[in-house]
Amino acid sequence: MEIENLYGKFHRDLLTYCTAMTKNRSSAEDLVQETYLRTFTHWEDVEDLSANQCRAWLYKTARNLFIDQVRKQSRETPSMEEHLALATFEEDLSRTAVAQLIGRLPDTEKSLFCLRYFEGYNSKELSELFALPSATIRSRLASARRRLREWIKE
Repeated sequence: MEIENLYGKFHRDLLTYCTAMTKNRSSAEDLVQETYLRTFTHWEDVEDLSANQCRAWLYKTARNLFIDQVRKQSRETPSMEEHLALATFEEDLSRTAVAQLIGRLPDTEKSLFCLRYFEGYNSKELSELFALPSATIRSRLASARRRLREWIKE
C-alpha cells in the first residue's frame, strides 16, 4: 500500500479516534500528523501490511504517541498544589524567610524539597538518587509542603 493511499483511506477515521483520546481537535490533528510522520520513518515495517494491518498499526502508533505525550506532560507539569505552594513563596516571602522556613524541615525532607523545587529533579530521579521508592519521595515532599504551609500560616 502506498503512503498516499494509506493517508486517504484512514486519515478521517484516525483523526476521529485521536480527537476522542485528546478531547481537543488541534491536539488530535497534531497527533495524526505525528502518527503519519512515524509511519513515513518506519515505512519498511508498514509497506507490506494488509489494509487492516495498516489501520491497526496506525491506531496503535497514535495511541502510543498519545500515552508518551501524557507521560511527558505529567512529569513536566507541576500539580496545582505544587504551583500554589511555589507561588505563595514567590509572592509572600523573601528569600531569607523561605530559607529559614526550609531550614526548619527535617534533613530528609529539606534535601528532597530543595532538589525537587529548586533544582528541578522529579520524583523518579530523586527515587533513584536516594534509593527510595517514588511513593516514599512523593510522601516526603507532601509532608514538607504541609509543614511549610502550616508554618506560613503562623
